[in-house]
Amino acid sequence: MFFHTDISRNAAGTGAASPRPVIRNAGFTLVEFIVVIILVGIIFGFGSTLIGRVFSSYALKQDTTDADWQAKVALERMARELRMARTASAADLDIASLTQIRFVDTDGNGVCFYRNAAANRLMRSADGPATACGTTGPQVLADNITALGFSYWNNAGTNTAAVASVYYITVSVTVAEGAYNNAFRTNLRPRNF
Repeated sequence: MFFHTDISRNAAGTGAASPRPVIRNAGFTLVEFIVVIILVGIIFGFGSTLIGRVFSSYALKQDTTDADWQAKVALERMARELRMARTASAADLDIASLTQIRFVDTDGNGVCFYRNAAANRLMRSADGPATACGTTGPQVLADNITALGFSYWNNAGTNTAAVASVYYITVSVTVAEGAYNNAFRTNLRPRNF
């Protein structure tokens, strides 16, 4: 509350000063308060949208990192093992399917790489060309694999379906997780071909 002295004329008409309190309101009006609430609401609305986008971007980055890592590790393991295929003969290598590969490695162990379509998983089992994939000790190599493919090339660089003329193998893997989808491919030459 503020007081000031009013030097206007008093009741007697003289110019003597008479102290009269003047009350001044220093608060907010209801309209000002509502305007502030509306402005704060608009700012929070934009802020929450921005924070939502940041979290969404973070989740996509996590999906991307996880999917990339799984696909790259699985592809590297497949390439490493395929390089150890024993020979390019029908007894050691089965290329009849373009979605799975069965072979015998240099130690005489059967190996099969295939995709479990029901679970979208890249699998490895200890089955060679003589047995069906997934029968002996199946292991999960990667999750969220939507496609797996193999291509076989001769030493002239043309596609081949003859086991004896396989010189290079192309392995392609497609991975999808959340909103992320990517394809990976590697070309390799088995050491004993």
